[in-house]
Amino acid sequence: MTDEIKKLELDELEDVAGGYKRPAEKEGFIIYQISKGDNLTKIGKRYGCTVNDLLRWNPKIKNRNLIYAGDYLYIKE
Repeated sequence: MTDEIKKLELDELEDVAGGYKRPAEKEGFIIYQISKGDNLTKIGKRYGCTVNDLLRWNPKIKNRNLIYAGDYLYIKE
């Protein structure tokens, strides 16, 4: 019996949460890289926005309680 582990390509990683590939610049937004220990509430307080704002600006986030260090978020300036 062999176990095969699928290696994700960068394009596939982008589809997992925010992805580790830095997204394109977007006018009116900054790009924030999530750090270990971050959560959407903490990030929202730091930037003066709500969790719902962050979810609206980052539709790739499917679970508000599951974000990953190294992923990127758009945050409105």
